[in-house]
Amino acid sequence: MAVYRPRAIAAGTAVLGAISLLTAALYFRTIPENPPGDGFAAGLTGLLVMLCVAVGALTLAEAGLLFLVTRLRDPAELPRRLLTLGAVAGSLSIVLLVVPMLGSLAFDALLPVGSVAGIGLLFVPIGVLCSGLGVAIQLVDEFRPERRA
Repeated sequence: MAVYRPRAIAAGTAVLGAISLLTAALYFRTIPENPPGDGFAAGLTGLLVMLCVAVGALTLAEAGLLFLVTRLRDPAELPRRLLTLGAVAGSLSIVLLVVPMLGSLAFDALLPVGSVAGIGLLFVPIGVLCSGLGVAIQLVDEFRPERRA
């Protein structure tokens, strides 16, 4: 069985969440105050900023949950695995969705990210669901009568 370190995974996930928020700030700076034409490009960039903020915030929350539960409690195997899976899914969503956006901003060329971005978007709800289930199962385990005895 492979040994994994939840706190190291949480730290890596938090770094990726911060990268997502940094990407949002960098994209926000590219939006002109008075966009030319009908403003479609500026609106699209605004949507990308909101996407980066949402994904980054959710990923930071997943990393925080994993870190706090493993630090403050001794979770059973299932909640720990679910929390870890949630953090890894959040990390993958940023790697597949946000990092290519940051690369396209850095190299001033739109990189082909079509299907990769779709897969990245798929990992967002998976991460939230796994982290939520992990916390819920941990709470149920905490308040079970046979565990308190």
